[in-house]
Amino acid sequence: MPLKKKSFGEDELLIFDDAIIYQRDGLWQFRMWLPTERKYVRKTLNTRNQTTAIERGKDLYLRLYADMRQGADSEGSRPPIPR
Repeated sequence: MPLKKKSFGEDELLIFDDAIIYQRDGLWQFRMWLPTERKYVRKTLNTRNQTTAIERGKDLYLRLYADMRQGADSEGSRPPIPR
């Protein structure tokens, strides 16, 4: 699932070529385009640390990707990721 956005700012990092983490008001956020639903999934990663944000972003990406492969919706039929 390709990204819609092609250029990225200094405060945006690519996760697995399909998702972005970016900083907003000091906190890192996650964004990923879902082509089948034609919308973005946006989640806060609840951290100010870039390294932690990258780890959480990768975990969230893998979880969303697995849900998409199994046919779950983006609202998440699974419980939230434990912190």
